[in-house]
Amino acid sequence: MSEKSIGLFPVNYLIGTELPGAPTLRLSLLVNTPDKRVNGWGRITQAVNPPVDIRTHAHGTYTYMATMKDNHILVVATGYPAVDWPPPAGTTLFPNFELRMVLADDWASGTAVYRFRTDGAWSPEVTAPVKLIASEPVQAAA
Repeated sequence: MSEKSIGLFPVNYLIGTELPGAPTLRLSLLVNTPDKRVNGWGRITQAVNPPVDIRTHAHGTYTYMATMKDNHILVVATGYPAVDWPPPAGTTLFPNFELRMVLADDWASGTAVYRFRTDGAWSPEVTAPVKLIASEPVQAAA
């Protein structure tokens, strides 16, 4: 008989280098352990001209990775723009965010590689440290 994983918990991350002009990602996820899924909101800001302020509804999966030395968690997610109205039939929303994040087995730290879409073009990939934070979740709209 196999055991069923039970649990649902929130995590909030600050992902960025804190260097001037570098993008910062705040990510609020709800982790569903029975299905190994994550869902939540992200907000990417960057102090450049013009400034970047992107909100995304992220969803994806996670899996455990084990080596001879450590255990890690791989989170893979895709995000779509926040929409305040129901799209009409036939409308397709293109992704505006892609994430691959490797975390320590306690979900508290790691490294993320992500990219985001602005003005129809993808940004270069951003590699940045991940830090678990205790904060208010990211909201869907301002």
